[in-house]
Amino acid sequence: MLQIVGVHGIRQGASATTAELSGSWQESLEEGLADSGHAAAVGPLRLTVPSYQGVYPKTATRYMRLGSDAADPDEDAPVDEEEEAFILQALAAYAPSAEAEEDDSPMAGRTLGAGRLTPRLLRRAQAVDRVAGKGVTDRLLWLVREAHGYLRHEETGAAVRAEVKAALAATGARMVIAHSLGSVVFYDMLSRGEVPAAAGGGPGVVSLITCGSPLSWLAVRKGIHTAGVPLSVPAGVEWTNLYAPNDPVNKGGGLSPLAVGVTDIKVDNGKLNAHDVHRYLDKRAIAERIAKARLL
Repeated sequence: MLQIVGVHGIRQGASATTAELSGSWQESLEEGLADSGHAAAVGPLRLTVPSYQGVYPKTATRYMRLGSDAADPDEDAPVDEEEEAFILQALAAYAPSAEAEEDDSPMAGRTLGAGRLTPRLLRRAQAVDRVAGKGVTDRLLWLVREAHGYLRHEETGAAVRAEVKAALAATGARMVIAHSLGSVVFYDMLSRGEVPAAAGGGPGVVSLITCGSPLSWLAVRKGIHTAGVPLSVPAGVEWTNLYAPNDPVNKGGGLSPLAVGVTDIKVDNGKLNAHDVHRYLDKRAIAERIAKARLL
């Protein structure tokens, strides 16, 4: 039986168990295999998606919607100076002209209070929406804050990676599918040498598929990668990256301009919810990679 491990984005695992995540991901994969005609050749497979929400700080998954006055005291974590700088840098990638526009914003000087967007962040967010489209920042803020929570809190990152490592060790999976922030988690594991080796030596994972990855964000790369060096994975690992033009997280582009040894594949996820993991999982490109992995 072909074993695959999935690495989810943190928000997706907010209320789902490992069994629930694994079942829903596998259902989408099997639909793609059936539609592409690869199901018979692949045969039975088991996809394990470890839920690591339990080791992730609840406050790190809080995001604010622009214009919302609602606040949950159990989840509303204040934005400190370090996180503010991280968010500003991440959002600037979506609208390079945003910084110049902010000084003239009518929001200058407005105070939102602890746990809300700071005035600088609100001005940057509104500038991004003017350039990239209304509502884009709302869809990005939760992921930006979660990325900061993973990258800037060492204990959190180590605990998340430990959950994924345990799943790899338990299943012996040599194929990984990583979505959204999950691609950052697994890339970090590869860079740290934390992926279990194969029983006979060599790379334990030989096929990696990333989907809707935020690895193109400079703020994210600074946390897991050496500046000025292309992204890369160890020798022996085949890396495929799926991106959708309407996915706001990957800004509609692939990773090949920033990485060596990656194969970018453009897929159509529609216009609404283009970042959703299930819109990636049922694609022919993934079915073809699974069929290839079956022969390894």
